[in-house]
Amino acid sequence: MSPSFLALLVIAVFVGALAGFWWRSANRERPADADPPTARSPEEGEVVLAELIESGQMIDAIKLYRHLHGCGLKDAKDAVEAMREGRAPVGPPERRDLSEPEAKAAMERAVQDNNLIQAIKFHRWLYGSSLKEAKDAVEAMRADLLRRD
Repeated sequence: MSPSFLALLVIAVFVGALAGFWWRSANRERPADADPPTARSPEEGEVVLAELIESGQMIDAIKLYRHLHGCGLKDAKDAVEAMREGRAPVGPPERRDLSEPEAKAAMERAVQDNNLIQAIKFHRWLYGSSLKEAKDAVEAMRADLLRRD
C-alpha cells in the first residue's frame, strides 16, 4: 500500500466520523439506553406519557408505559399504538371515589383469585404507590389471607 492511499483512507474515516456525528446531532437521536422522563406518581406518569405520544417519541412512551403499568413489551407497544391512533384514550385515567373498605375488598378478591398483578395495579392506582410498595403490600395481604385460611 502506498502512503498516499493510507493518508486518503485516514482522511475518509475522519470525514465519515464527522458526518456521522453531524447526522446524529441533526436528527437528535438519543442513546438506546437513555431512560424516558420519569414521573413521581401514576397520574404524572400518564401526563408525561401523553406528552411523549403527542411528540412522537414512541420508544420512550413504550418504556414509560411498561414502567407505569408493569406489563410486557408487546402489551405496552400495542397500548401506546392504540393511544397514538385514537383507539384508546390518552391521558390520566379518571379516578373513582371508593371507600377504603371497598378498595380493600376488591384487592382481596384479586388476591384470592390469584390475580396478583391486578391487585398490584389496583393498589398503585388507588394509593399512588410505587411498583415495589404495591408489590410488598399485596404480598403481605396474600400472606395474611393464607394465614387466615
